[in-house]
Amino acid sequence: MVPDFEQGDWLEQAEMQKEKIINEIASQLSKERPDLFQGQSLLSSNRDEIEAIVRQAVLTRKDLVHPSEAGNIVAAIMGQATGYGVLQEFFGPEEEEITEIFIVPSKDGPKVYYGKNGRSWPAEKQYFRNNEEVLRYFQKICEDVGRPFTEDASIVDAWLPDGSRIAVIGFKTSPLGIAATIRKSPLTRPPMTLQKLVEFGMLPQFVADMLVDLFVHGHANIGVFGRTDSGKTTFLRALGLFIDPWERTFIAETSFEMYMPNLLNVVNLVEVAFGDRTIVDMSQLCKTMNRNNPDRAVVSEIRAKEIIAASQIASSTSGGFWTSGHAGDVNSLRTRLWGMFMDGGVNLPREFLDEVIASMFHLVIFVDKETISEQRKRTLMEVVEVVPGEGYRTIIRFDTREFANTGGKTSRWIYENLVSPERLATLAFRGARVKPDYERINEKYIQ
Repeated sequence: MVPDFEQGDWLEQAEMQKEKIINEIASQLSKERPDLFQGQSLLSSNRDEIEAIVRQAVLTRKDLVHPSEAGNIVAAIMGQATGYGVLQEFFGPEEEEITEIFIVPSKDGPKVYYGKNGRSWPAEKQYFRNNEEVLRYFQKICEDVGRPFTEDASIVDAWLPDGSRIAVIGFKTSPLGIAATIRKSPLTRPPMTLQKLVEFGMLPQFVADMLVDLFVHGHANIGVFGRTDSGKTTFLRALGLFIDPWERTFIAETSFEMYMPNLLNVVNLVEVAFGDRTIVDMSQLCKTMNRNNPDRAVVSEIRAKEIIAASQIASSTSGGFWTSGHAGDVNSLRTRLWGMFMDGGVNLPREFLDEVIASMFHLVIFVDKETISEQRKRTLMEVVEVVPGEGYRTIIRFDTREFANTGGKTSRWIYENLVSPERLATLAFRGARVKPDYERINEKYIQ
């Protein structure tokens, strides 16, 4: 039955009628099936069953504005079930490659972008008509997780029930309107495989094989470094798919990003904050990891004083210590690590810095994101062996000169040095698969 409108704009009245139907059905289902509205429910394998229940409830309504609206109403209710509302479609199983969603204010109104394959893309439709809708949307999300978003708390950084993380900025802090980022939970986006990274051109197959055969299976201490959005976490998660599922693994991080679904004997640890106060920080997590004697220890990112506890883990873990951080090359890495020790109250003499780095890492990998080509793809820039007493030995490096000379058309890597014989022997002892191509250089240039 089509509702009778006596006055006002018909489209506006239709929208109000649709909203009324959505709220009534959602309220009914929340009473009959409260499990549908617990956020985590749509991460489970019964998503299709849940959607069928919602669709049936919608189709039995006789007061739909028009039957064609059924799909939109189902989508809206599914959005309420997860707490993501109008943005729910970015969180479905068919959108696993989307890593984050951005809401950007402008003089023309709020715009929505999403992150996928290492770059941002504009959304194809309008999700919010004005800043007021964005404000109500994020105030509801923040209230649900106990972190009110108000003029007195104009910046909120909070966890959502499914493990996603939001950072929302508004009021006088963001004059053009509400700005927000939702970084999707790793539970909703499985790790990118190393094979996919090869297909996307981040690194050649030979280098991928070498890293897995020698350094993952050889239980090496690995550091992956690069600037923001260069693919550090993506790269570590891809390597993590080759860890033996039964190895006792501990993962510590500031935000929940390093989930590795293939690991069975794993403990994920995350910093705990209340308001502006950190209750459990990375240093405490690192100490906890050390006391639990893991086979592998992963500290997702070192930024400051946690370097001290992390260095203790690195020197004592026999199965391999992995971490990431911000540095573009060996020189910037040395400077950053020295500064981190200073943050922790340790005035590390410069002449001992390389010894400390050698005790922490067998291998450091540098990644970046190029901006010449249209793809702006993430790229493995350098693979460097850290040799105690000798310094830094570049094994593989990206040929930046060839890339620049060809205007971004040619991506190739230079096989510059072999892994040292002493390191190969140690890695083999720990389980590495040493192939003839790792003991001699047959091809200098790799594509």
